[in-house]
Amino acid sequence: MKKFELFTLNNTRGRLLEELQKFKFVHFVESESEEEILEEIELPKESFFLKEDSQKLKWMIESLRKEQSKKFFPTMNFEELEGKAKKYSFQQDFDTLDLIYKEKEQNKQELGNLKTKKQELRIWMQIREPLETLKKFKKTKAVFGNISSKIFPIVEEKLDFFEKTYFEKMYEDSNVIHLFFLISFSEEDKVMELLRMYGFTELHFSFSGSFQEELKKIEMREEELEKRNVILEQKEEKLRENLSEMEIKKEYLENIILRDDVLSNFRKTDFVNIIEGYIPANLEKEFKALVDDVSEKKSFLKISDVDPEDPKVPIILKNFKFFSLFESVTKMYALPRYHEIDPTPILSIFYWIFFGMMVADFAYGLILCLATGVALHFLKLRDQSRKFLEFFFALSFSTMIWGLIYGSAFGDLIHLPTQILDSSKDFMSILILSIVFGGVHLVTALGMKAYVLIKNEHWIDAFYDVFLWYLTLTSVILLILSGKFVFSPLVKTIISVCAALGMLGIVAFSARDAKTLAGRIGGGLYSLYGITSYIGDFVSYLRLMALGLAGGFIAVAINIIVKKLAETGFVGLIFGIVIFAFGQTFNVFLSLLSAYVHTSRLTYVEFFSKFYEGGGKAFKNFRSESQYFEMKE
Repeated sequence: MKKFELFTLNNTRGRLLEELQKFKFVHFVESESEEEILEEIELPKESFFLKEDSQKLKWMIESLRKEQSKKFFPTMNFEELEGKAKKYSFQQDFDTLDLIYKEKEQNKQELGNLKTKKQELRIWMQIREPLETLKKFKKTKAVFGNISSKIFPIVEEKLDFFEKTYFEKMYEDSNVIHLFFLISFSEEDKVMELLRMYGFTELHFSFSGSFQEELKKIEMREEELEKRNVILEQKEEKLRENLSEMEIKKEYLENIILRDDVLSNFRKTDFVNIIEGYIPANLEKEFKALVDDVSEKKSFLKISDVDPEDPKVPIILKNFKFFSLFESVTKMYALPRYHEIDPTPILSIFYWIFFGMMVADFAYGLILCLATGVALHFLKLRDQSRKFLEFFFALSFSTMIWGLIYGSAFGDLIHLPTQILDSSKDFMSILILSIVFGGVHLVTALGMKAYVLIKNEHWIDAFYDVFLWYLTLTSVILLILSGKFVFSPLVKTIISVCAALGMLGIVAFSARDAKTLAGRIGGGLYSLYGITSYIGDFVSYLRLMALGLAGGFIAVAINIIVKKLAETGFVGLIFGIVIFAFGQTFNVFLSLLSAYVHTSRLTYVEFFSKFYEGGGKAFKNFRSESQYFEMKE
């Protein structure tokens, strides 16, 4: 990584940013210049309107997609994107779509209201007379309303006392009874007082004509609105033809907005802009040539090496194809700081081995290989999705290899002639192998710590913090093994002396930064106590054995159940096939998920804790991350 400081004329800033965006690999930082004459650069007034336009396009795209995720991502370069975006003006399409959605929303609300009215009208379908006719009766008053079904029996009994009042039930549900009354004018006051006293709700209708005629009008209006909605859908479908142009315009605007946003990092005088940032070291020549070309060599560019200890230096992980598949594991934990080592190449080897050992079934690995392989071959995927599938495609081979070693395919369904370890008998061999792998993993972690310290010229720290631990742990392990293996008295004495020297060294030098002797000894003893954590670390690696055996035993149990069912006859065989398919599918998923989680845990907790701090800052390319296209360089 290289740091640059660029002094360029104000009038070249716009074109320079355009060209740098095409260049892409520029990470801007806030200028550290503190001269009083320097001013911050204000955001252009147009920036607000650009963001507003971007939001409009986002709404248009989401609306026209109809909640369908984009499955195909066209490939184009930045120049093509820019050229196509300038040819498309979206405002007319936005206005059209906005009117369509407003009208559709109004129609939706009206259709909802009409549906409610229809339900209300159907209650009174038995009444055939127009409402105006009912209102013209000379001796009676027509009344519509409803009352609680629980109270109605009481009211019904009291209504018997009114000889000139007629009522009829129109509709009844669990809570309410709808009633129609013809009440004599001579009894109107008393009847209405009675009804109101018991919670009767009188209904008034605002239309004229009969209920049947009003229902027909509503149905005609519904049909009219539905036809209108069809026309609106056709207009919307026509706009959908411009969806690709909308996406291009959205991407283009996002990049212009990004150009405006980075201005807050710059400083200026009346004539000059000061721009600071980082570029990859291998692109230094191209960057210089670009700046000279845009500014016509009327700029000053200073490029310098970065300070490895500076936490602001951004990080780009760069690995070979196989190792790059495991970068997501590193990123999920934390990016390395610039002075650290990228752990991806080393962790990828152990991750690949451990994952396969935790699944350890040839058939499961073959299923994973075929599933990811077919998806990679036939699906057009974005780079991130492709890497995710390639990650598991690579892990499938480790799974198949360990399946061959264990001689396992769907548990014990198929006995493979390549079997080296029998998971049902060789428990101790698998346990020892797991511990050995754990030891190699931990030793490698300490070795990487030494490498980082030596790389940063901290030679003494490497001796105190790594070599002394190597000496102590190796000596202690050999002393433990001396009970099983015959060592000569001289060898035992040498081992004991080495262990003592290592422990004394840890006590004396682990807390070497302490200001007092007591603090130094106390810190050293606490560090030595940390040797007990290594016991827990070694125990953690038993999951390499445990998960591999657990998945195998579950598969065997499924096979036993299926075999027993098959022996009962044809029906049992059918059930057995279903159970086998479901059970093995579930076990495949469970085994792969467990292996992914626990291999990551061994990496993060046991491996990284020995040497890796992380906390690096990701390099931010000077280009908006594409949501709709696969951008090629």
